[in-house]
Amino acid sequence: MSINPTTLLDVAANYNVVVSGTCPVAATSLDAALILTTAPGITTQPIEQNLCLGSIANFSVSATGTNLTYQWRKGIVNLVSGGNISGTTTATLSINPTTLLDVAANYNVVVSGDCPMADTSTDVALIINALPTLVVSSDSLICTGSDLQLNASFLDGATYAWTGPNDFISNMQSPSIQDAGAMQIGTYYVSVTYMNCSSGLLSVYVDVVHCDSLDFFIPEGFSPNNDGINDFFVIRGIQAFPSNDFVIYSRWGDKLFEQHAYNNTWDGTSSFGLTFGSDLLPVGTYFYILHLNDGSDAIKGTIYLNR
Repeated sequence: MSINPTTLLDVAANYNVVVSGTCPVAATSLDAALILTTAPGITTQPIEQNLCLGSIANFSVSATGTNLTYQWRKGIVNLVSGGNISGTTTATLSINPTTLLDVAANYNVVVSGDCPMADTSTDVALIINALPTLVVSSDSLICTGSDLQLNASFLDGATYAWTGPNDFISNMQSPSIQDAGAMQIGTYYVSVTYMNCSSGLLSVYVDVVHCDSLDFFIPEGFSPNNDGINDFFVIRGIQAFPSNDFVIYSRWGDKLFEQHAYNNTWDGTSSFGLTFGSDLLPVGTYFYILHLNDGSDAIKGTIYLNR
């Protein structure tokens, strides 16, 4: 018996043949089944993924066929599950988290089954957008009644979201608050969204003080001898000028110590020049230049170091 071509209507489990002859008794064969398998066919193609760095990428297909197997590829290179990649032999390929190394334009899957023919999906791309980066700044200490200026680096086409003390909200890149007072003391947060990707929260702390009450004083000497008294060169009120630059020189003009944002930590040691027993500077007179970086002139003077 021949069935050509086969159809699904021909499927049965009880095909048999009766063989008759001159004898009255006939012989009947065992039942035989006709099983039809269908070639694999992809019915839903994978879709391009355009994502932020670190998010999850999923490529999926739907297919018909008998005893289907899947093999995801990048171009013609088979992918193997491991690390941030999983599901390489299933209907859904997952990449979690995405990295810039995962960017490609030719992800595809080969679907196989019982029939010798396989079906290959279309190539699709994984596009990764880097997270936006910001530089956030503000004067960390301002005077009461002054304008508080918040600054975030510029990204063309980005959107900004500021929040802060006293229910402060702004969508400006670099907002300002006029006539700042105690209600403006605290931490300000900003996030930027660019190409549908968010930078996350960045912060800056701002303090507001009555500047006329600041006690600013530069001493003429100190005694760094590790007796617990006057061991550091302490400039009272220096915290009001966090962008200061402080430099110490010898009488011959050699630079001995330098620090940006000086915070009263100089203990009479040298970072550059002449020392006396390891990095200790000898007893004597030294010269300093202090830039407060607040628009005022540099402050110059002498320091007597006594051990």
